[in-house]
Amino acid sequence: MSKRLRIIIGAAAPLAVAVLFALRNYIIGFEKYFPECYVHKRTGLWCTGCGNTRSVNDLLHLNFITAFRDNPAMPTIAILLLMLYLETVIGISGREVKLLPRKGLFWGIFIGAFMVFYVLRNIFPVLGPVS
Repeated sequence: MSKRLRIIIGAAAPLAVAVLFALRNYIIGFEKYFPECYVHKRTGLWCTGCGNTRSVNDLLHLNFITAFRDNPAMPTIAILLLMLYLETVIGISGREVKLLPRKGLFWGIFIGAFMVFYVLRNIFPVLGPVS
């Protein structure tokens, strides 16, 4: 990635986050227009996406623990994006730092763990969305 592109991303990303945070109450207002989860409505089971909207809502209000309880995918994606952003910003100085693992085995285990969680949350109700 070129240095110019890294600088643009380094400046634009915090600005985008600040805009999202400032407009969070308006963004969250769109929640009422989202359809209900078809899988949960028909079967009573939590799908992999159940709790994502609540999780994003909690993240925008800085309720990290509740966001993770609603659906751990959104806080995890936020952390991964932050690490990717830090790699980009550090790369501006010319140093290549890899904060995220690049091995396929790691990502296979990582995604597998999420799949196991999504099955377990339908067996143990305490793992379902809370808010």
